[in-house]
Amino acid sequence: MERRLVATLDDVATGSHRAHIHESTVSWTVSGRFLRCYRVDSAVEHVTFAQFGSEAVVSLCIFGVDTLAIYYCTGESFIVALPFGVRRVCALQRGLLVQRAAETSFAGSLPTLFSLLGPRSEFKMLGIGRATDLDRSSRQLLLSPTPARIDGAVPVFNDPNVVLLCTASSRCSSAQYLLCWDANVRRHIVYQCLIAEQPDALADSDALSQLSSISQLSASRPRMSRQPSLSVRRTSVVPQLGGSRRKSGFTSAVKNDRRSSMLGRVSFDSPAPNYAADIFREQRQMRAEVVLQLCWSERRQREEQCADAQLCVVQASTGADVVCVLVGGTVVTLDAAFDEVMRCPAVSMAHVRATRSELDDLLLVDAAGGLLLSLGGCAKPLCLNHRVTGDISRIVYTAGDSAALETNGQPTITLVSTQVRISRLARSLIDSLSFVISRSVITLLWRSVVASLLYADTAHDEMARLSSLLLYGSDQREPATTLPARVKAELRDRAPAVLFAFMLVYEDTALHRYEPPDRVAKLGHLLLQIAAINGQTRSHQALLRIGLVPPADSETTEAPATRQRAVDRDPVIVPSLAKWALSILDADAQPQSFPTLEHIGNLFGITDAEPVFGARDSTKLLNVTANVLWQLALGRDPALVLRQLASDKAPMLLLRQITIDMRWLLCSVIETMQQKCVSSWPTSILTLLGRHDMISNTNETAVCDKNIALRRLDVLANNGNGLTEPKSIVEICDKVLDQHAERKRTWTQSPRAREFSMLVFNRDLRLEEAERLLDLSAPTYTTTALDSADTADDPDRTKSQYLGLLARRVLALPLGQSLLRYSSRQLNPQDALPIDLPVVAAQFRGNKAESTWTSDTDVSWPLFHSGVAAALSVERDQLRREHPSWVLLNWPTEPADSPQDDPNAMKEFDAALASHAGFLLGVGLLPRDLETSDKYDTSEQRRNISGPLSNMPPWQTFKYLSKRHGLTSIALLLGCACAHRGTMNSSVSKILSLHIPNLLPPGSSELMLLSYGTQAAAMLGLGLLFMQSQNRRMVEVMLHELESAEEVRSGSRLDGVDPAESTAECYSLASGFSLGLVVLGCGLSTKTLADLRLLDTLSSVINGGRSGAAPASRIAKDGAELEAFASLNISSSGLSNVGAVAAIGLAFLGTNYRPAAQRLAAPSPLQQLRTADPFMLLWKTLMQLLIMLDHIQPTSAWIESTVPQACVVSAANTLAPDLYRIRIHVVAAACFALALKFAGTEDPQAHSIIIEFFDELELAANRPALDYESSLTRAAAQSCLDIVCVSAALVHAGSGDIATMKRLRALHGVNAHRSYGNHMASHMALGILFLGGGARFTISRSIQSIALLLIALFPRFPQHYTDNCEHLQAWRHLWALCVVPRCLVVRDVSTGQMCRDAVVSLVDSANDKQATSIVPPVPFPEIDSVRTIRVSAPGYMVLSLDVSPGSHARDLVSRRRVLYLQPQTSAPMQGVAALSQYTEWLTSTQTRVNVLCTQLMQPHPINDAVDASAVHAIRRLRICVLAMHSPFVARNSCVDGWAEEAYLAWLKVRMSVVALARRDETRRLLVRYWTGSQQPNTRTNAERAFYATIALLYSVLDLPAPSDAMKLTQQVPISQLIEHVLDTCFL
Repeated sequence: MERRLVATLDDVATGSHRAHIHESTVSWTVSGRFLRCYRVDSAVEHVTFAQFGSEAVVSLCIFGVDTLAIYYCTGESFIVALPFGVRRVCALQRGLLVQRAAETSFAGSLPTLFSLLGPRSEFKMLGIGRATDLDRSSRQLLLSPTPARIDGAVPVFNDPNVVLLCTASSRCSSAQYLLCWDANVRRHIVYQCLIAEQPDALADSDALSQLSSISQLSASRPRMSRQPSLSVRRTSVVPQLGGSRRKSGFTSAVKNDRRSSMLGRVSFDSPAPNYAADIFREQRQMRAEVVLQLCWSERRQREEQCADAQLCVVQASTGADVVCVLVGGTVVTLDAAFDEVMRCPAVSMAHVRATRSELDDLLLVDAAGGLLLSLGGCAKPLCLNHRVTGDISRIVYTAGDSAALETNGQPTITLVSTQVRISRLARSLIDSLSFVISRSVITLLWRSVVASLLYADTAHDEMARLSSLLLYGSDQREPATTLPARVKAELRDRAPAVLFAFMLVYEDTALHRYEPPDRVAKLGHLLLQIAAINGQTRSHQALLRIGLVPPADSETTEAPATRQRAVDRDPVIVPSLAKWALSILDADAQPQSFPTLEHIGNLFGITDAEPVFGARDSTKLLNVTANVLWQLALGRDPALVLRQLASDKAPMLLLRQITIDMRWLLCSVIETMQQKCVSSWPTSILTLLGRHDMISNTNETAVCDKNIALRRLDVLANNGNGLTEPKSIVEICDKVLDQHAERKRTWTQSPRAREFSMLVFNRDLRLEEAERLLDLSAPTYTTTALDSADTADDPDRTKSQYLGLLARRVLALPLGQSLLRYSSRQLNPQDALPIDLPVVAAQFRGNKAESTWTSDTDVSWPLFHSGVAAALSVERDQLRREHPSWVLLNWPTEPADSPQDDPNAMKEFDAALASHAGFLLGVGLLPRDLETSDKYDTSEQRRNISGPLSNMPPWQTFKYLSKRHGLTSIALLLGCACAHRGTMNSSVSKILSLHIPNLLPPGSSELMLLSYGTQAAAMLGLGLLFMQSQNRRMVEVMLHELESAEEVRSGSRLDGVDPAESTAECYSLASGFSLGLVVLGCGLSTKTLADLRLLDTLSSVINGGRSGAAPASRIAKDGAELEAFASLNISSSGLSNVGAVAAIGLAFLGTNYRPAAQRLAAPSPLQQLRTADPFMLLWKTLMQLLIMLDHIQPTSAWIESTVPQACVVSAANTLAPDLYRIRIHVVAAACFALALKFAGTEDPQAHSIIIEFFDELELAANRPALDYESSLTRAAAQSCLDIVCVSAALVHAGSGDIATMKRLRALHGVNAHRSYGNHMASHMALGILFLGGGARFTISRSIQSIALLLIALFPRFPQHYTDNCEHLQAWRHLWALCVVPRCLVVRDVSTGQMCRDAVVSLVDSANDKQATSIVPPVPFPEIDSVRTIRVSAPGYMVLSLDVSPGSHARDLVSRRRVLYLQPQTSAPMQGVAALSQYTEWLTSTQTRVNVLCTQLMQPHPINDAVDASAVHAIRRLRICVLAMHSPFVARNSCVDGWAEEAYLAWLKVRMSVVALARRDETRRLLVRYWTGSQQPNTRTNAERAFYATIALLYSVLDLPAPSDAMKLTQQVPISQLIEHVLDTCFL
């Protein structure tokens, strides 16, 4: 079997793609270079290239019998199961079009055409509609099963007799076309494909849609289940010959069930009687992605389809698409309205870029084997036979301007270039004529020009042919080309407009730096000849006056009599940039805008002209230069000066194309405005000015991501920012560091994190000590000796006891480490993220070997926390932009053997699975300030920065949930909710609702046997998803869960098998938290929820309303005792109480609503106070204080005011043990509330008060327990100490406070009285103190952050590793959603380095003169009253940022807390315009003028090229000097140098010209010119020298026009007039 070509694709970005097949191997080449090859096991049915999605990455699609393999050039691959047999496949611009194979049954009712717009998408049926169908709301189309429209739906394409032949796409638009054969009417038909835009989330921001979607979940089941069965296998590296698969990759088995998720669970091949009805019942709910619109049909019927039928799309000269259809040996071209334009015979065709790089032309092969080229498919084809040898049979493929041809009798393919070389100048001349002559005539002219230039050998020949065509109507070459009569007549009738357009092109060409001078001179010759031939005498004189010199060999300049009569008027509209610029830069003149090509229609009354594609860019340099000079003359908004230049795609490339004089002028304006720009200017102008600092300070995505190269610590300490440590301190610390020096460190800080730590903690080792305390793998060195007398009896038991106590501390370390290493590790997306697992090891005194703790205890949750810590350690900004595929890369490798064969491998896999579950949760914990205005937080921005879980496809989510692993389900549900918090995303809400039994449809069973832990995670996820939405449906569901909590008992579900299992108490608390989050801080402002009476309902739940029964653990058997207990009116501590209190507290958080706070007040009677649950008193007091958030004061008096009167300590009053326990619980609640209000503020008063109570509780917790009461008191003190230590760390979050660290370090020891939860609290407190490595981050104090901190730091910590009775351990990591940058930092926008010498001035809005100056990095100041931030630093540009209330910059600085500065060395014009180049041009101008003046004083002929260039240089020099007086350029130090040089050069040039003008011979020439005695005949050198002298005088001196001069001579003699002009000449 020969190697044959099966697929081609020409991509502008990546090159020409080719696919060849040889036996069972498909090879892929790009631009002739081998890329990859694939070995296919089954038979290959179809091969094609496709591009999916907006990224447009090229992919190779290989269709097998029942599978579709999609291979990306980037290395990814997907395997999709085909739900039907495939008959034909064609590529769309963004997707595939698939035709189903014909079947015998239901052939007339089943859909036949399907679209696949992505590898993760579903096969969608196509509809037949109109273009107006896409104008509907949201551009969504419903499909109808019948050809007739039902309820406005689009009928399905279900005709099996229509065969898909090929598709074609346009390069300039999104238009796509299909060529089909309809066997019913026996005609070829062309359809246009219309793709409807499908939004990613149909109801992400619509609360009403969410209500309906959630209600449907509770309704009865639909008649037909739609279970997704899309089979996708995703690999990280494509299988290629000689390659290997990544070990840590993720694959799933291919489901060869031939089912499609959109068509239910019924196969196409199953002939069920009601199949079509079931399908179409489901179709009524489907959205159409692609709709077909009928465009063209053959006129006559055919017996059978044509084998050579082809379809392609080219572009006309205007850029409009032209559809070309080749059927039966005839090519038919259709315009934009699908009307036939041209018919010509051909056997093969293809699109090719022959004349323009932006547009396609039509390449044809006629029946005789000749090669033809039709320009845009609208003109008569041109013959290209001179470029090929032999007869051509067909066009194999085209690539750019080349075509691969198959010739008769030749086994090989011939590659032929079809490019017609047309210079920029020639193209600009023809394009400018499209503003003058009609559309039909410009098409004929363009064809004639291309036909002539096909045979042009050189640039000189090209210009000669074009000039001959325009002047005489024929190129006078072999083979000869003649303009049609219509073209000649229209050029003659509109000669003034033609001259005007060509003069604009001449001015633009003169501005081109790389345009040869001889070509500019040739164009000037053409202008003079056009004016002379058409009888435009005055225009001819004006052209000579501005410096144009005709060629020495010109035959005549007199116009024929016919031309003189035809052009009776001579408007003398000759645009001159120099003359116009001199007029507008004059202070006394009234400036007028410079005319452009668009003004030709109004100036000359032309209405039938239509500019061709790209015609407006033919004078781009002229338009930009004139616009800048115009804005400089007007003196308007500085941003308008450079708006047109900045709007260009490549402004710097445009500047490099301009001549040095105008380029230096523009660059000087840019450098001047660089210091005057403001942040409100458009981004394009700021980019042109090089002010990337302003762009970064006002743009969410324009952030410097460059790596930071850090200096050595000793250099940093001696550069003035720190002090070198005394040698004695270093020697003391060496002993501590040597113990850990030999151990290999597996974690290193990122450069940015290390930069902060080196700057802030460079005087001590507190950070190193914190890292040592929270190290997971460091062995513990204990002074306990196993061979001592105390342990001699049973050393193994002693070792086991100590290691058991040590395990409590080590297994609680991951929670503290996640805080310490937060966002401090750089990620390599190509590798899996390493996860450090805790190692419980100790080295006893006298024993060099390390002892490791081994136990059968389930440690899944500590491993889970380790995974979270690893994910949270990744830089947040980097993790936001990771693809969901990276998450699958971290999937643990499953063991190959069964669990019975290798139990250790299965145990390791379970541990890896638990850590991967934590990793999933950590990936979703990305902080985003919920107070950000929605005006700046669009769905697109949110999708780009919200992380991998927010973009996770449904099949990947289902893959994780189908594992039925408890921890994985908890992590995924909670992580997805965190990633979409506050968005009400419909897809996430459905996934979460499926795990809530009461949200499932009636009659459904719990198929997944959901644990309480999974239900609690899903419930809290709903609260996060609907945060502050006041969604009524969610509120009703959560309120019902709270009221019915006592009816659902957990029983014996805590069997220890599933670590994700919990109790009903945890689920009730989750319901309370969720309810509070939905109505967070709303209080009584919930207008739509007023009828629910939330406060009364929740109060009744707390006081024993519907759920007033006591829990089973406290139900007394004696009825009298129960009645006595109820008569005391004691707040029950049942299942729903804690959740109901949380719901009230969060709903009224920060509202200062006193009635709500009084509902949570402690009971006043002493008897009720003594019998109350101390924890419930703590919880109620905490919520009561947070409701009255504004009344919290950092004073001891306020703390004492929260304590019940019976528990107040006085000198004469000694509290009873039970009242003392109540007191410390209330004080702990007050300290916690105080810490939440002042979190991260480092308030000294709040911290000192908390530390005072910290010391008191520490003493109480360390007192010996002599009796039962004292043991209760010590346990209560230890529990309250956990809360207070966290509170102390919250106030100094991220600061690394020494006083707090000393106390936390004392709690680090191994103690039999400290449980796993006690260590968890102290470790989390230490991590909060050094959050993110210290100094980088702190805790936000917003209402949302306080609510999330309450959940994460719930004041009841677990007692053992699997304790989830009241609080799910996964919630402990929600603090990550509250992290904000701590310090205001100033960075270099180009390198990311911190600017340590910067000074930030905060200008108050009340008084602009008073400003507060700070030196960053410092804790972020309050900017509520700040209007402007000014930043200055040596070597950087001054930044002035407007942060007035409501501005985006204020919101961005508040959240990001980083200001960027632009270095002065990185000037935007560096390398574009150098002063040396400009000085060289000035010297050259002076030399040329002096040489010209010398030649004009001699009676010898002159060189015309020198004359024209000298005159142009003088005019440009004068413009530069006048522009110096512009208010935008004057008084600027950066342009003083060039302005002085330009002015001195101008003085020298003017002196030379004035000296020439004072000669008597020159005066006589001037008098002769004014009087009109000189005729426009320039055949002799003397006459040409005469006009060169006049042009030189007019370029320097302000001489009047001849008509004005003759009027002045009526008042004064002409000799005095000349003398007056010479004496008063100025700029």
